[in-house]
Amino acid sequence: MTDPTTVSKGPRGREAAASREAESGRAYVFAWLALLVLTALSFGAHYLELGALATPVSLGFASLKAAVVALVFMHLKSESVSVRTVAALNVAWVVLISVGIALDVAAH
Repeated sequence: MTDPTTVSKGPRGREAAASREAESGRAYVFAWLALLVLTALSFGAHYLELGALATPVSLGFASLKAAVVALVFMHLKSESVSVRTVAALNVAWVVLISVGIALDVAAH
């Protein structure tokens, strides 16, 4: 008989670890708390006089919140490398398009 506390390597081991983590709900509580803290910090940053840094700070908080959602609620933390690579390529694509649009607007 196998010990349920040990996790074997491979896809089935990751699925077992993910299901145990999902059953406990601990990751969701920590994610919720992290999102609350990041939201409070971004709200507080609104009242600071950041000048030209206001947009990068806001985008930084938004990126951190998106990372928490992707890792915990989309289960990217326990997915295979290929799934995480596809997710990262999508983020890179959006960043590339956004930078291109920003440079085009700045040039005109």
